[in-house]
Amino acid sequence: MKNALKIFFILALIGLFSTLFFIPIGTQESDAIEKTKIVTTIFPAYDFTRELSADTNADIKILIKPGTDIHSYDPTPQDIASIKEADIFVYNGGKSEEWVNKILNELNKDDTVIVRMMDSVDLKEEDDSNIIEKEPKKDEAKPDYDEHIWTSPKNVKLIANNIAQALINHTPSNTSIIQHNLENYKANLDTLDSNFRQLAKDKTGTIIVADRFPFKYFIDEYGFDYVSAFPGCSEQTEASTKTIAELIKKVEQNPQKIIFNLELSNTKITQTIAKSTGAKVLTWHSVHNVSQQDFDSGKTYLDFMRDNLANLGEALHDQPANK
Repeated sequence: MKNALKIFFILALIGLFSTLFFIPIGTQESDAIEKTKIVTTIFPAYDFTRELSADTNADIKILIKPGTDIHSYDPTPQDIASIKEADIFVYNGGKSEEWVNKILNELNKDDTVIVRMMDSVDLKEEDDSNIIEKEPKKDEAKPDYDEHIWTSPKNVKLIANNIAQALINHTPSNTSIIQHNLENYKANLDTLDSNFRQLAKDKTGTIIVADRFPFKYFIDEYGFDYVSAFPGCSEQTEASTKTIAELIKKVEQNPQKIIFNLELSNTKITQTIAKSTGAKVLTWHSVHNVSQQDFDSGKTYLDFMRDNLANLGEALHDQPANK
């Protein structure tokens, strides 16, 4: 009997020590798994990567801070170091990110998986159709492609495929999680695409933008009519009297009397036109960058595009009934 009690006591002690020592050690090993370091340049790259790497051990950094002017961004030495230390680097490409090229030339491409989002889609040249203040044509050897490729949800599906593949290539053990995230994300994009197509079928009218117009991929996809003050990558913020007069005329011809402004843009032109016409001002999100408040609250590309869907639906009017 005493031997039996002694054996029971020894087994109990072994169990206690296992609980106190062995389990925490295992937990510490799990916690010590090295994170995948991902660096992105702009919000779309950050947001797509965030969606696709959900539930994996990823640390995602965005270089161009929320609320800042993308076109005047200049990388700091810390930013350059972050890119060189990254496991995966996701950027858009195009003129506004020409600064990336020099860094890529210095990068050890064996250590970093690189995703250039503009390589994922069929690019379209910028044009000034329906733009009031047209900019002089530049005599350039290379075509001037529109960089705002994500304004089409169908393009985002192609971009997501490439980002997901980069994540899988770096960490094959996460393949099933990433593929699950990808399929869910593409399903949401399909729903968004379907909703915009239904809007184009149900509604008509002219979308009036007293701002830049970085929505070529969107317009080509869904066929909405529009007029805008400036081209997509214009640096202009002051409109001529002629441009304001033309926009006022368009608003007065529009039954809904709604005018659009881009996120983070100067609202001076829209407020001038609104005061003259009584028009309502709404935001059309290009999603090139977002406010600090929206970033901190966790708003996503899908959220902003759903806002666009609602605002465009308000600005347009019903198709005439078929007779």
